[in-house]
Amino acid sequence: MYISIRAITLASLAVIGVDIVWGFLLIGLFGAPAFDSSLPNEQILAAMQVLQQDTRYLTCGLIFGTASTVLGGFLAARLAGALAYFNALGFGIVGLVLNGLTLGDVPTWFKVSSLALTLPAALLGGHIAKQRSSTGQP
Repeated sequence: MYISIRAITLASLAVIGVDIVWGFLLIGLFGAPAFDSSLPNEQILAAMQVLQQDTRYLTCGLIFGTASTVLGGFLAARLAGALAYFNALGFGIVGLVLNGLTLGDVPTWFKVSSLALTLPAALLGGHIAKQRSSTGQP
């Protein structure tokens, strides 16, 4: 039995894809008028900075990001097939590193919440995977 780098990597890639899609959806929902493709890059960057201070946008991002972390923990545990919690934890650690590198200029409450929720969310995903596998559910 071992921690599966393959499972953690695949789960991480899947979650990055999900997060990109959710990110575009949230930008479209909260900032669509400000992100016209004909705008100069400086105006788009300025609009993005304003959006990163919008509490509604950040709260939705935190909720969706936490949900995708649960999904990633679940996928890492299921793909590994063994050591569900350790593989979910491995995914969570990768998530912490990536999260820490990509948070950018957001309020402190968002940074702290995001980092604090990462490991518990990943482990919850591993727990769900373990429960499902012990009951024989796919």
